Amino acid sequence: MKYLYLITGWLCGSFAVQAQVLEERAANLPMLMRQAAAETDSVRKTAAMAVFAAAFEETLRREAAPDNVFDSIPYLGMLVSPDRKVRIFTWNLPLTATQHRYFGVVQYRTHNTVRTTVLSDVKDSLAGRPETITLNNGRWFGALYYDLLQNKTASRVYYTLLGYDFHSGVTHRKLLDVLTFDEQGVPSFGAPLFDNGRWKASRVLLEYSAATPFYLSYLPRKKMIVFQRLETVSLGGLPGRVPSGEFDGLQFYDGEWKLQKNLDITPKDFEK
Repeated sequence: MKYLYLITGWLCGSFAVQAQVLEERAANLPMLMRQAAAETDSVRKTAAMAVFAAAFEETLRREAAPDNVFDSIPYLGMLVSPDRKVRIFTWNLPLTATQHRYFGVVQYRTHNTVRTTVLSDVKDSLAGRPETITLNNGRWFGALYYDLLQNKTASRVYYTLLGYDFHSGVTHRKLLDVLTFDEQGVPSFGAPLFDNGRWKASRVLLEYSAATPFYLSYLPRKKMIVFQRLETVSLGGLPGRVPSGEFDGLQFYDGEWKLQKNLDITPKDFEK
């Protein structure tokens, strides 16, 4: 029995040390992020963000950190899937008034292990239509994700991501993307699930004037992704896309997000 007490005490001490190390590592992350954000020179800003990214990724890889460890890091977005298997972090680095670089890390829990994958934003160099292609962690359409939905079919689980892209000084974009994992926990982005009645897209990009707000969100009361329909108008003599007074939506059934037009949306629908 004495040995049991000794072993138990050693384990408790070991866990306490690990928790302290994790806390010390995490404590430095807010400062590193603020230093990167405060830099005004783009070269120094990029270098400072690289320091934060390396420290953040090391913390994620070495420790099974709880969600609240990262609450104090400014400018960092974190989403957790309803099944608690997926945790995704995104943040951006404003280099100029019109140029942003995006960063992301995905964690996927499978078979009692956690796989951590770093995302590399390459959307500015993608050839062809990004709505039609499947991407991976090394070829990621970078964005700031603000919602994560989970849908299941007979064969697999789909995680739908709602995101925001500053894009340029003239237009911004909101997007819908699909995240899936293979048996080894390797992520893929994009799947032909978005059916508008004419063709199926692997992701949805909605580009609108930076001077106007645009609504894209999941409404639990409607059980739909709801968004404002965009129309082209003249803005300062130039054509621009702005929200009209109509709402459309996407509803998940038969394994796809299917377009539903001319929705009747009331203020009550926006209530939680």
